Amino acid sequence: MRQQIESAPLLHHLQTYAGEHRGTESKPYDRPDHQYSLERFDHTNSGTTTITSNGLRHLHTDTPFGEEIACTLHTPQAGYARAITGAMCEYVTHRRTGIEYGQIIDNHDELFDGTDKEGLLAAIHPHFDDKFNYITRNPNTARTSDNIQLQIVTLLPITRHEIELAARDIDLLYEHWHNTHPDLLDITRLSTT
Repeated sequence: MRQQIESAPLLHHLQTYAGEHRGTESKPYDRPDHQYSLERFDHTNSGTTTITSNGLRHLHTDTPFGEEIACTLHTPQAGYARAITGAMCEYVTHRRTGIEYGQIIDNHDELFDGTDKEGLLAAIHPHFDDKFNYITRNPNTARTSDNIQLQIVTLLPITRHEIELAARDIDLLYEHWHNTHPDLLDITRLSTT
């Protein structure tokens, strides 16, 4: 059974920032503990594709509020975004643990041959408006933990050097990016070191 994005506010939210909803990419399993799908959104103006999870927010995990994950890459790299989001959905459902902003997922080897990316950083979205990262119960009030209904964690493919910087201090990585301006939506981008 294919799970649709049953929440009109969630669908509207994702389309507002990530682009047109192109449909369900896949639903990896049809087991009670794997009730999520992968949804595709194309932003034609920027040439990007975002693959989001749909359903992780219903899992009982250690997160304080619902959570979905996303990966945005240039549209020709949508297959990588799908694979990254799908793998992390499996991680979350098997471990029953959420992903936190600033968390490093170290693969200790290339994620995909020829990309030079060995891990992922869980982050706020590097290009979408800050409002993309959270859906609040009341959008007209301040964003507090009591008001957050859902957070969207974006997965960014990162190099070995970036993993090491983030492991020492996440601010070092963000400072490095601020100085070098890498295209974080290109999984094949060259290392900035």
